[in-house]
Amino acid sequence: MQKSRNSRSPASRGAVVFATPGALDGGGGIGRMTGYIVDQFAESPGAPDTVVLDTRGTGSVALSPFYLAGTLARLSWLLARRRASVVHINVSEKGSFLRKAAVQAVAGLFSCPTVVHLHGASFVEYFESGAFPRAISRWLFDRCGRAVVLGDNWRDYLVQSVGTDPHKIRVLYNAVPDIGADLPAREAPPHGAELSLLVLANLSERKGIGTLLRACQRLKERGQRFHVTIGGGGDIDGYRAMAASLGVAEECRFLGWVSREDAHAHIKSHDVLLLPSTHEGLPMVILEALSAQLPVITTPVGSIPEVLTDGQTARIIPVNDPAALADAIAGLGSDPDLYRKLAENGRRLFLKQFVIDAYAKSLQAVYQEMDRPAAELGTGMDPLAETASASAKASVPRMGGH
Repeated sequence: MQKSRNSRSPASRGAVVFATPGALDGGGGIGRMTGYIVDQFAESPGAPDTVVLDTRGTGSVALSPFYLAGTLARLSWLLARRRASVVHINVSEKGSFLRKAAVQAVAGLFSCPTVVHLHGASFVEYFESGAFPRAISRWLFDRCGRAVVLGDNWRDYLVQSVGTDPHKIRVLYNAVPDIGADLPAREAPPHGAELSLLVLANLSERKGIGTLLRACQRLKERGQRFHVTIGGGGDIDGYRAMAASLGVAEECRFLGWVSREDAHAHIKSHDVLLLPSTHEGLPMVILEALSAQLPVITTPVGSIPEVLTDGQTARIIPVNDPAALADAIAGLGSDPDLYRKLAENGRRLFLKQFVIDAYAKSLQAVYQEMDRPAAELGTGMDPLAETASASAKASVPRMGGH
């Protein structure tokens, strides 16, 4: 494990460098999470400066080695001039581990501490797919100063299967800005109204888009009035053709990629968020929906079942089950009490656990842990990090007008 060379905090010594695929605009959920952290640091007195380096690029995958080479050169320049104090490495799975291993190697050459932040929804499948994925994963987690994971299940897997030192792992649930702060209490759709459904995801089977379209077919067959807005890149043409083959093309509107601002506007204006994924970490779109009192229907994958409870803060349905998804949608549309319950409880849960300010403080505390050699082999979370983390789980603020 690498050490900082002096006792000053990272905020006072240099920038935190985020190694992020696609940077802020092309990195999907990882890029969005990085953007939220960067924005919050910029607004927080005493927070470190930030630099975001693109490790993959947003174009053809064939060009990713060139983006990576440029990133490594710039990172070396920053480290050689002591303009960086921590390298925050965002990793998912597959090729991401090769690129981030290179980033870790460069940081190691300059004895710069690193945080490896695991976002990969399919990391378990990647790790267990062969000897090389296991070796590169273990190498990366062995050499980082701290490992940040999205939930207890990921921490347990790193300890039990990957063999990561448990003392270096920190569980930090994702967090987002409060986009629902100024919204009035959300009302349930009127009886018999056309339901406005929302999907914001990269279009793939991992996100359950096929399940969604088959659920739409069932809803239409039973006479439920609805339309679904589908925002995100991926196999748009393929799923548009699938919608047509299922007879729900008129009910489905495919937007393609949407900006952060447009995504927030859709969250505020629709009736239900749908995310019937087969694999997940902790999707930020769910947290944004909770903030805006938008009821969520999703699946018990990744860290979702750690933070959401069926019938209390969301509807949780089985994976790959179009009938269950259709039933959940119709049920929310016909049960105003349940709708209001999910909206209100979701908002309360967001305020208790997913506010970006508390998250940013927890992350800064993790950086500061690595500045103190005594914390390196500690038996638990550093007191500062523990205090900051606990602030995200403090008593629920009063709902006020929400």
